[in-house]
Amino acid sequence: MDSQDRKQVLIIYGSADLYGFGSEGLTKSFRVVKSNIGEDGLSLVRQLKPDLIICDISTSSPNGLAFCNQLKSDATTSHIYVILLGPEGYQIEGLRAGAEDYISLPYDNYALGLKIENLVRLRQAVRGKVVQEMSIHPESIGENNRLLNKLEQLVLENIGNSDFGVHEMAFQIGLSVSVLYRKLRLLSGGTVNEFVKNIRMKRAKELLETGIYPVNEVAAAIGYEDSKYFSKEFRKFFNKTPAEVKRMSN
Repeated sequence: MDSQDRKQVLIIYGSADLYGFGSEGLTKSFRVVKSNIGEDGLSLVRQLKPDLIICDISTSSPNGLAFCNQLKSDATTSHIYVILLGPEGYQIEGLRAGAEDYISLPYDNYALGLKIENLVRLRQAVRGKVVQEMSIHPESIGENNRLLNKLEQLVLENIGNSDFGVHEMAFQIGLSVSVLYRKLRLLSGGTVNEFVKNIRMKRAKELLETGIYPVNEVAAAIGYEDSKYFSKEFRKFFNKTPAEVKRMSN
């Protein structure tokens, strides 16, 4: 198979050499790119546009779980499938961070290869469905953009309401909950909750960067009643605390 025909897998690791990743078994089937997690991790993902990411969470700098959450919370990278690799006890946290799959150590190289192939095939199927729909109904491109803009406006109009969620969004937009979930997954690559969180966190960052508002007021302004929980979620999203962002603006 020509190297350009092989799907690209980005391996994010924290240690110098991660358990034989990129071994012959993987490199025969995929174009493997290795990188450690750094401040420019998200920029690297945007640049490479990999078909799939394998991320080690057994080391931290920054934490692999936070990095996965950051990927899944960003509209430009949330569609990329992620496999997390780490200790068995972190499986639930890994899936909560948005990963499509979690593999506990020690892992089986053959099983890992099959999981990669299955997820890449799934992504191709989803992408093909979108392309087919747009080729049959080209007018749907404009309609889809209008839907995303309307949903974003709805979130912004209700951003301080902690009870505003998928059911209210679906009602106001005139869709069933299941259809809304399906459309957002196809258009943004993420879930409704990820879509809402993405907008809320970006608005919070804008408010903090003014240097005017205390963290607890910013939390309340975007619908978080518990400012400590908001700070924790904000750090997962931007890899910085709200206080750090506020200080940088002064």
